[in-house]
Amino acid sequence: MRRLIIAFAIVIGIGVAYLLGHWALIEIGREVVVLRTQDSDGGWLETRLWIVDEGRYAWLHGGDSRWMHNLRERPVVEVERAGETHRYRAHPDPDVHARIDDLLREKYGVADWWVRFVAPDSKAATPVRLEPLDGP
Repeated sequence: MRRLIIAFAIVIGIGVAYLLGHWALIEIGREVVVLRTQDSDGGWLETRLWIVDEGRYAWLHGGDSRWMHNLRERPVVEVERAGETHRYRAHPDPDVHARIDDLLREKYGVADWWVRFVAPDSKAATPVRLEPLDGP
C-alpha cells in the first residue's frame, strides 16, 4: 500500500511540475496580452495570448477556439497591452501563416517551439491581423 501511495505522489508531483513549467515557459518573461472578444449574449471573454507586430499591425494566432469564433462574428475587439487598452478590428488572414509563425518563433523562441510540440494543432492556427481603431 505504501508503494502505491509513493507512486501516486510521484505521478501527481510530475503533473504539477509539468503544469508549473508549462505556465512559466509561456507566461514569465514573455509579452502576453489580454484579448477581449464579445460573446453573442453581450458579455466579454478575456483570453491571454501572445502577440507580434509587423508594420502598423499587430498579429495574434488562433485556432478553433471560443475567442476566435467571437471575433469572426463580432470583429471589433479590445487588447490590453503594457497596461493600455486599445480597440481593433480583427481580420483572420490565413495567407500569411508562415510569416506570422516566423515572427512568433523569433519573439518567443523556445516557448514557441514548446507550444507547437505540446499542441500540434497550433500549427494549423489562423493568423489574425489587428487593425487599430483608436490609435495605438
